[in-house]
Amino acid sequence: MTTRNNFSKILKNGGLMLLGLIVVFGLSYEGYNYFHGNKSKTNKVISADKKAGSEVSEKKTSKSNVKSSNKQDSDKNKNIRHNVSEDGMKYTYDAQKVKDILDNKAPNDGKKIAFLTFDDGPSTTVTPIILNTLKNYNVKATFCLLGENVEKNEKSKELVKEILKEGHAIGNHTYTHSMRKLYPGNRLDVGTVMAEVEQDNTAIRNIVGQDFNTRVLRLPGGYMSRAYYHDPNLNEFNARLKEKGMYSIDWNAYDFDAEGRRKNADQLLEHVKRSVGSQQKVVILMHDTYGKEETARALPQIIEYLKDQGYEFKTIA
Repeated sequence: MTTRNNFSKILKNGGLMLLGLIVVFGLSYEGYNYFHGNKSKTNKVISADKKAGSEVSEKKTSKSNVKSSNKQDSDKNKNIRHNVSEDGMKYTYDAQKVKDILDNKAPNDGKKIAFLTFDDGPSTTVTPIILNTLKNYNVKATFCLLGENVEKNEKSKELVKEILKEGHAIGNHTYTHSMRKLYPGNRLDVGTVMAEVEQDNTAIRNIVGQDFNTRVLRLPGGYMSRAYYHDPNLNEFNARLKEKGMYSIDWNAYDFDAEGRRKNADQLLEHVKRSVGSQQKVVILMHDTYGKEETARALPQIIEYLKDQGYEFKTIA
């Protein structure tokens, strides 16, 4: 009897222990699943968040790169044409296309365009009269400035600012214009010419701002004179211009205000009429340096004649 009771107690206690083990195991299994299941879900969420964050970061980086690229492109374009003010941009014509016109490579589009260009300025005696005339006629021009005259005095510097402010374009005409220095032995000294180009640009930058840049170079005597003399250094010079993104811009019409005897305003006008002829696109050479008062007097008649012939006016940038 006692033995049976003891055996019953053992079974009872053993059953309870077994039941306890089962419960513990069950809870542990559920706990395992719960913990690891949630952990897995959490890891997935974290992974997804990281991926989303990475994608957002990549998108931001991509947008930033695009903005940076666009800004660089914008700055590049800004620098290429920064020989005019923002308002002056609407009057510009691409320098490379003007070069093609002068080289007889441009297609015939039927449009009549006149480019008024003034060399050797600014001068405190002639340039202000020319600027006033251009303003009265609402016509824009391209001024090929000479470094020595740019830095001549404070009034000259103010005129450089006024040229840009009025919507005109600025070209480079070297610093000294010294034929002996630039073309020793009647040959281009490429190093000297390019050094003077930079010296002239620096003089202008110091007045209007460091982002000034021009693609327009008017060689003293013209590129055509170097070609005429079969200058052996032209190929090297052309390569240097290409490196700087510049174009040597000559002319195909002229008022002859720096050739031969002194001419009055009427004579200058007649020279313009003859040299313009029937050309559709004309780059007209004139001068606004000291002693060219007759050029300033002829300008209103020149503008009126060109307007009557159906020309519109553009600047070179």
